[in-house]
Amino acid sequence: MKVDDYIGVVGGGRLPGEATIARRIGEKLVERELLDAEKVEQAQHRARWLKEPFDRLLIRDSLAEESVVQELLSEVTGIPVVSMARVELEEQAVHVVSVRVIASYRVVPVRLYGGAITLATDSVAELAREEELRVVLGHSIRWVLCRSHEITECIKHYYGVGIHALAGFDVGGQQGTGRGGAEHESRDITAFVNAIIGDAVASEATDIHFEPGENGLRLRYRIDGVMAYVPLPQGAEGFSRAIVSSIKVMAQLNIAEKRLPQDGRFAFDVNGHALDIRVSVLPAEHGEAANMRILNRESSFINLEHLGYSPKQLETIEDLITTPHGIILFTGATGSGKTTSLYASLSRINTDERKIITIEDPVEYRMPGVTQLQVNRDIDFTFASGLRSVLRHDPDVVLIGEIRDEETARIATSAAMTGHLVFSTLHTNDSASAATRLIEMGVPPYLVASSVEGIIAQQLVRRVCPSCRETVSVERPLIEQMVRSIGEKVREAAIYRGTGCPDCRFTGYHGRIGLFEMIVMNDKLRGLIVERAPSGRLMECVVESGLLTLRQCGWLRVLAGETSIDEVLRVTAGPGRHWRG
Repeated sequence: MKVDDYIGVVGGGRLPGEATIARRIGEKLVERELLDAEKVEQAQHRARWLKEPFDRLLIRDSLAEESVVQELLSEVTGIPVVSMARVELEEQAVHVVSVRVIASYRVVPVRLYGGAITLATDSVAELAREEELRVVLGHSIRWVLCRSHEITECIKHYYGVGIHALAGFDVGGQQGTGRGGAEHESRDITAFVNAIIGDAVASEATDIHFEPGENGLRLRYRIDGVMAYVPLPQGAEGFSRAIVSSIKVMAQLNIAEKRLPQDGRFAFDVNGHALDIRVSVLPAEHGEAANMRILNRESSFINLEHLGYSPKQLETIEDLITTPHGIILFTGATGSGKTTSLYASLSRINTDERKIITIEDPVEYRMPGVTQLQVNRDIDFTFASGLRSVLRHDPDVVLIGEIRDEETARIATSAAMTGHLVFSTLHTNDSASAATRLIEMGVPPYLVASSVEGIIAQQLVRRVCPSCRETVSVERPLIEQMVRSIGEKVREAAIYRGTGCPDCRFTGYHGRIGLFEMIVMNDKLRGLIVERAPSGRLMECVVESGLLTLRQCGWLRVLAGETSIDEVLRVTAGPGRHWRG
């Protein structure tokens, strides 16, 4: 949408004085009984003392919601409030305003027309500062208001992450020109790396990738399981070596060694939250590549109800995890949320009446009342050797982080046969393949059939961003596939996709939700496993009994408007020869 649709005939005049704005906003807050006169006066006094705009102080001190403050600002100034998710920024306007201006004034250029430039701001500027900005830009200024978060994300998207840290360098011209010698440059590069880590944490990224290439340095985050390109400030590639060196110093690695891979770690604090940053540096063709994995020391487990199970699936898993003995397997690809589901299940049955021991690599969540063991291969403390000792410790429930080999698989099945409830994970793409995988590891089919009680396969799909989602038309062959899978209701449903906006970092997605495929063992399935039936035949059997496949669960999420068709196709397998998909 063009910004003109928002501005109308009143938008974008000169801003009134700050004192006038503060007084009139205060009056409106009292008129609408949002704050009493005494609190308004105290807040105005505090804003003058701190030399902070009154509207920003109201938001920072939680005296009023940002949307309310923006509405009042609009009434007082005549400046329209816009949603940046619905505004198209003109490329010409973006190029006119330099990185230094953006870093100094925190505005977003929206439109350049007829000698006037339209700027988005989350606050009001003093008249002197507005005049200064007008002289710097060489254009008269029209204003629109938007949320602070939108300003931040637009700056990152159009100008790059960490521009404030590099603002002292001539990043658009001669690269590497510092403002105070090598020591000052080192501090700025460290501040730049810290800004990137902070931004990655705010974006809920799990990994940060610095990748040198023939065309310069590329920065990417892994967000919601998918790699996402992150813009860097113009000229940042000139600091590629300095960035990697700064990361090495933080992780206490050898900065002189550039020929061999190195691994390290360091602690990082974001707003009082302690993080572990695991660092891996590789000697690539065009320079050293660095990866930083973000681990939250304060991670907490999620309740079963919040994982995304349907009511029927929740009832099924409740029955499985309260089974007195047997193996419950969680399967899926790396990053599909198996460990989270494991801990949510374990938390549900963690009572004083049960002795629970886990053996993991690594221990990802700390759970009170549970004995948790960390695998250490350097001293030959593996899943298999640790599991033998655990079984002599009189447990009721045992959690094995992953079944990786025949020995661990055999001990786990034996434990299940001798009265223990065993939770573990396997890397398979669907639920039926878990049984055949155990047999391939060397576990006799009769042991698999008699010990496994339930198998839960899962995948994570990204949620469509609610701020920028729009309906999309779907090709007929795909509609027909969905109809064959989940029925005629598909034909009348609205199907959405995200177009990209500041709320989702312009990806179209925000957050993830689980898809689940659950097998509860019965006599027919056990017989097929003993016969060494292939996974396709096992899946055919469970689908006939009413199981929803991962893809069918995905289609239901699409109909609910929670995810997109592209996401379901990305993470789930297509229809097999033996069952509907």
